[in-house]
Amino acid sequence: MATPRKRRTQKSGKKNTRRTANKTKKITFKGNEYVKANWNKNQTLIQNYRRLGLMTNLNGKPAGGVEKLYPEPKVESMETETQVPEDLRELTEADIEQLKKTLRPDEGLIQRDDDGNIIQIITGEKPSHNDILDAPIVPVEAKTDFVRGLEAQAAAVKPADPHTSSSEVEWLEKLKAKHGDDYQGMFWDKDLNRNQLTVAQIKRRFNKYQKTLLFKQQQQQQQQQQQQQ
Repeated sequence: MATPRKRRTQKSGKKNTRRTANKTKKITFKGNEYVKANWNKNQTLIQNYRRLGLMTNLNGKPAGGVEKLYPEPKVESMETETQVPEDLRELTEADIEQLKKTLRPDEGLIQRDDDGNIIQIITGEKPSHNDILDAPIVPVEAKTDFVRGLEAQAAAVKPADPHTSSSEVEWLEKLKAKHGDDYQGMFWDKDLNRNQLTVAQIKRRFNKYQKTLLFKQQQQQQQQQQQQQ
């Protein structure tokens, strides 16, 4: 049943209209000027990133899916080749430990004698959390000219001045007073090393602290030279 107001509207012949928002909203690019100069507004974000050699997601899988214009060719999976020495009997324990790190957890090497009997089996071990943190970062060569330009732009930026917070300075001084230069002892100190930092991480904290002290000394010397002039 229609309301009296609705009946009056129907008799008058007027139609209630509402102005909808403009769907074609103009996008203002507020990012890097170098990215802005190479951006194509006619392409989607994923298409631009793929053309420029960038990634929208560090996991390698873009959110929302990707349009498939043509069927992708099937690529046969190739097993990763591991460099294996000709004679495993000449390896030391340190070499075997290093070889375990090159193998995946589901891979292994079997050493046999001339009669086919198994002498030893070397299986891959899953790296620990500390091994992942302490592993050196291998630089990856840029694949596009745009990425090379970004890397050059980042290399030209002046690095920030070294700084160590007062709370961290107090913590490092306590470690230094208790253990001296024994980083292994600092690592096993449950009272002071509550965040369970590795030996390499503690060394980096001390190196940063030394750089901060050196930087402050240089600043003081420059100020004294300016005052004398």
